Amino acid sequence: MKRFTNLEILLITIIFVILTIVSMYYITLYRKKDNFENNNKVICTSDGNPKTNYQNIIYKIHEEFKKKRDYNHLLSRKREISNFIFQQKGPANIFIIRHGEKIKSKISLDKNGILRSTLIPSLIEDLNEKGYGFHSIITAYDYSSMHQEQTVELSSWLYSIPLFIYGDYNDPEITVKTIFKNSYFNGKTILICWEHNCIQTLLKCIIKIGAKEKGLSNYTFKNPEGTTELPYWTTNNYQSIYHFDDQLNFSISKQVLTTCYPEDNSNIIYGKKQKCKIVD
Repeated sequence: MKRFTNLEILLITIIFVILTIVSMYYITLYRKKDNFENNNKVICTSDGNPKTNYQNIIYKIHEEFKKKRDYNHLLSRKREISNFIFQQKGPANIFIIRHGEKIKSKISLDKNGILRSTLIPSLIEDLNEKGYGFHSIITAYDYSSMHQEQTVELSSWLYSIPLFIYGDYNDPEITVKTIFKNSYFNGKTILICWEHNCIQTLLKCIIKIGAKEKGLSNYTFKNPEGTTELPYWTTNNYQSIYHFDDQLNFSISKQVLTTCYPEDNSNIIYGKKQKCKIVD
């Protein structure tokens, strides 16, 4: 019986290893191809809807949100009925937030901002526990970025809340006139996402136009400290929430959302004038 030399044994071993690696590669490739084809096959229910458990993870996330989505619509519908009875003029509630953390001189959010955008649905859920029910999300054109839209588009998709864009972010008068003059928003709760250094200008428009459209002839703006000074939204403040109710009573709260941005804060200064300008 022939004995193999050490060199022959080594060559046989190398050939075996190579054949094994090649075989595993093609098996894996085939499985990936098979999985890809299966992932693109839609399995349907008898009534013509996709079976949730057999769809991709993004579809599953949307379906898992159904109870929260339905609850938001229920609350919003109750406000529509209330408005039909009491005939409110303009929104019943306006919540204002800033876009998420961003990449400077770029059009998109950074990783912290993306994380914040995934947490805004939780903010809406927390406010819905207080009975609000969001009807619309509103932002503005910003030809240098998509920070505002990127911050709220996931919330719009998950909750099936319409997202509207009116005018430029540094010209909020167009937006404010629309939400107070268009009966579509009467008695509704809306969320506005804006550029932080133009939020003070946005407030001025709401105070001026909103009070007139609502017929609040004796209205005087009061901040949470009880004075008439307008709030100034500081540079690294990504957490504050402004709120106007039906009588344009104004309050400020804080998002219970955290990211890894080390300078994140909720600092507000009263009485300092904020210039609305293009920022990087």
